[in-house]
Amino acid sequence: MTVSAAPDKAAGGRTPITVTIDAFQFQPDKIRDKTWAERNFINKDEVPHTVTPDKNVHFVPSGIIKGGEQHEVLFESVGIQDYSCDFHPSMRGRVIVK
Repeated sequence: MTVSAAPDKAAGGRTPITVTIDAFQFQPDKIRDKTWAERNFINKDEVPHTVTPDKNVHFVPSGIIKGGEQHEVLFESVGIQDYSCDFHPSMRGRVIVK
């Protein structure tokens, strides 16, 4: 599923996007956005996960997000920002920043 950010005056002109980590999946797993911004990752699984950039992708990794915790990740670079979980490499996500 791909989600696009839309304007929202209450949120400073941007609709905040939350990525839920649930059942060993990033939901939504693809986000398209016209400007870089923070994304809030919430881990609903009982096991820890990470949001780690793929090789040649530039954003600060989340570190360990324990079950029930959340972490904000800032996607600063224009382009395709692919990421995965260090513990579960089959968990993949993408942010496309234009």
